[in-house]
Amino acid sequence: MDKDRLVKIIQKRLGLDDQEFKVIDENPKYRRLFENALKASGYRLVAEVVESKGCHSGHVKGQKILFDSSGNLLAREAPDRICAFLMPNLALVINAFFENLMNGRNPNEVMFNRTGCFDVGHACGGWGHVVLEMRAETRD
Repeated sequence: MDKDRLVKIIQKRLGLDDQEFKVIDENPKYRRLFENALKASGYRLVAEVVESKGCHSGHVKGQKILFDSSGNLLAREAPDRICAFLMPNLALVINAFFENLMNGRNPNEVMFNRTGCFDVGHACGGWGHVVLEMRAETRD
């Protein structure tokens, strides 16, 4: 696929006509994004549970939650249950990886690639706590 075809696909997904999309298409930062998006599409983002204690949703060490390079949850490859309290903090880490990908950088150069759920754990007045580590992997 070439860049021009990808740009048309993005325009269609956004549901914008040519006039509306012109604002995006002429913006230098989006031109850079379009240049890097094809390479970025060769990655998926993996949030792996590295610690879990007392998780009511059943997240366990080694479990993986997968996203495409744009941050979309790959629901068909997801666990049956994903705790909503993981997602807000996870979204911040996904954004850091997305920024690297869209700027043509190595996505795995995110220094702070761990996050966790809001629950503080039983020792601090909560129920449990889950820690996730994010990485980018090339797609098969």
